[in-house]
Formats: sequence, structure tokens, C-alpha cells
Amino acid sequence: MNEEEEFRKALEAEIIKKHIAELENQLAEIESKKAELEFLNDSLDEVKGQKGKEILVPLGSGVLVKAKLEDDQKVIVNIGSNVLVDRTVEETKKIINEQIKELNEVKKLIENELMKYF
Repeated sequence: MNEEEEFRKALEAEIIKKHIAELENQLAEIESKKAELEFLNDSLDEVKGQKGKEILVPLGSGVLVKAKLEDDQKVIVNIGSNVLVDRTVEETKKIINEQIKELNEVKKLIENELMKYF
């Protein structure tokens, strides 16, 4: 094998290594998003039956505010571009479960792509 072939093979190996790292990062992001959605799903279950009770609402960076829950059947959902709509808890849970399903499908595709390299 000459020097040029060795260089080409080393370059190919480096490209493959970077691609694998990118796929692994995507898998980690998917797992993180799934965990977030599953936590949200569980939190929606906890809202039921809490009407009129005091709850803690996160504002961000570990800051919470006490609030009184006026409606335990509907939530406000951001559907993109800062457009907010009212949805029932059950409608919202259905949306979340669909997103989890889609993430699982993408995860399988990425895992299949990764398997090509091992």
C-alpha cells in the first residue's frame, strides 16, 4: 500500500469515526428528550384531581412560584412559533405519546445506521 492509499484510508477512518460520534450524540439527545416527555406525561397525571390546590410552577433555573390550580382538565400548549392553545390533559397526553413513539422510531433508524459500523 502506498502513501496515498494509507492517507485515504486514514481519512476514511476519521470520517467514519466522526459520523459514529454524531450518531451517538443524536441517540443521547433522543434519550434526553424522551425522558423529558415521559416526566411531562407523569406530571400531567398528577394534575388530575388537584383543582383548587396550591402547586409549584417552575419559572426556570430552579426558580418556582406558588400558584392555585384553577383547572385540572385543561392545559395550555405551545404548538410552535409561540402560538398557545388550550388542550385537555388527555389530548396533551396523546400528543406526548405520539412524540415519544416518533422518537423511538428515529432511535431505531439511528441504531440501525450505527450497526453498519460494528
